Amino acid sequence: QISIYSITVIIGCVHNNLATMASLPAFDLQTYISRYDPPSETRLQRLLFLAHQFHSSSNNSEHGSDSLASQAFDMAVQRMKESGNHRRYLEEFGAVEATSPSVEDHHPELTSANISSSGSPHRSRSDSHSSSHHHANHSHPSSQPIHAYQTYDPSFPAQSKLTSQSQLETLDARLGTAMSHVNKESIRMALLALGEFHRGRGDLREAWRKVLKSRDYCVNGHQHWNVCLLMVELSVDLREWSNVRDTIARAEHTVMGEIDDPLFHHKLRAANALANLAEGKYLESAKLFTSVSIDLTNQFNSVISAEDLAMYGSLLGLATMDRGALHASVIDGPFKGRLELVPAMKEALRHYSLAEYGQCISILQNTIQRDLLLDIHLHAHVPSLLDMIRDRCIVQYFQPYSSVSLEKMGKVFGYNVMDIEAVVAKLISNGGVGGTTLGEGARINALDKTLSVESQSTVERKARRRARVRAAKMGLHFVRNAEGIISRVGCLENGIMIGSGFKSARASTRARNRDVAGQQETSDRIVPEPFSDDDESVSDGDDMEMDNDEANPNDDFDL
Repeated sequence: QISIYSITVIIGCVHNNLATMASLPAFDLQTYISRYDPPSETRLQRLLFLAHQFHSSSNNSEHGSDSLASQAFDMAVQRMKESGNHRRYLEEFGAVEATSPSVEDHHPELTSANISSSGSPHRSRSDSHSSSHHHANHSHPSSQPIHAYQTYDPSFPAQSKLTSQSQLETLDARLGTAMSHVNKESIRMALLALGEFHRGRGDLREAWRKVLKSRDYCVNGHQHWNVCLLMVELSVDLREWSNVRDTIARAEHTVMGEIDDPLFHHKLRAANALANLAEGKYLESAKLFTSVSIDLTNQFNSVISAEDLAMYGSLLGLATMDRGALHASVIDGPFKGRLELVPAMKEALRHYSLAEYGQCISILQNTIQRDLLLDIHLHAHVPSLLDMIRDRCIVQYFQPYSSVSLEKMGKVFGYNVMDIEAVVAKLISNGGVGGTTLGEGARINALDKTLSVESQSTVERKARRRARVRAAKMGLHFVRNAEGIISRVGCLENGIMIGSGFKSARASTRARNRDVAGQQETSDRIVPEPFSDDDESVSDGDDMEMDNDEANPNDDFDL
């Protein structure tokens, strides 16, 4: 879950930081989208995501974004028509809710009567009334961006629905025949065919149900791992990360015999890393991404491409791992072979390795950030990840020094004095985004605009002083309790009682005997003196400090 503040930051980052596109090389949409399997759902989702992002950028008068948005919408619409995905087609044009189980359950079939003169569908009064109950589920506002680039084709949804209905009846009949013959292999194949049918039409949830049901009819390891991968792909497309985890856990604890795919477990690891990334578990995700075999390239491009594995692993490693772990897992480990696919990220890691933190941050913000904001899985996490990298760089930049000028530090990281002071103050007080902190010894001199850290001898002297003061308080506490015990014993021995009533002599004697026994038991447990006078580690200066800081025995303190 993302807070309203985080959503505001993400929206501002998407609309403001994409302004760097004008100074960067043009985004090659064709090359980017060719990384993914053409019939896959992730390819379609990424095309639509890019189209909406470029449309938002074109509204900010960014050069070239309008043509990229048009190109992305063209490719997405072409793919929807090829697969007969009239459901997604209607969603993009604002005709149905994104989470509706089916088109016909909530909306009448669109005809030329309810198509506006501009060539876009509009809702009837009954549709508007129905949508008021599902307003939170709409995928896009009523004014859809696709209208600026595509003309609505009313014949496609009608024709696609008729074709789909005919194919569905054929597949259902095939399943019924297989069920009547009680043939497990035929039943499994029929269910998988139904799942593939619903998947191509955009009904991912129904496809997931069919694939899940087919798992009960698997008879060997090959069939089990094939169904497992299909369920993982559908769960990722649905953003059902709990299902991803459950499917992976079930696969890891199921005896499948000989697995034909040697990269099967690495595919599951990549999907698990995506689930951790979506849930904000960046360190766990980084470890999983960097542990995926380099032999896995485009064999799993229906979910993630080789370039994605390289970018996700290196960025998350840079944001969460310390220098030693980063070198072992990313820069110098087997993962370094993937860095050739992302040369800009490789250059940023090289600068980080050489302690050139300013250049590293500059590459991330001015070159890589655009691609990160255009990634369907990373865009929501970009502000947090870049802040984590910045905080880690600041801490490591300051580590060798005892004092540094905030003005010089600001020039290195591209901040003015006030901004870098605010960032450093946050690192000192409550740590950065990922828990990174400068430590208790770091202090800011607001007059000289410097950041300094106390020496080790000063830190040890203060710790020793606190121990002495605490020991002195323990002594005062012991003296106060001892004096109270002596006074009480003296009162009991002399028959002095303080109370509202009088007791009999026998009761007073019994009470006095119990109190004396209790005081004797307490005296046997007297805590020894915390420190002796011949402690050689106590200097005269420390004794003076202890005396000056001696606490009032009436003050409250913890032992």
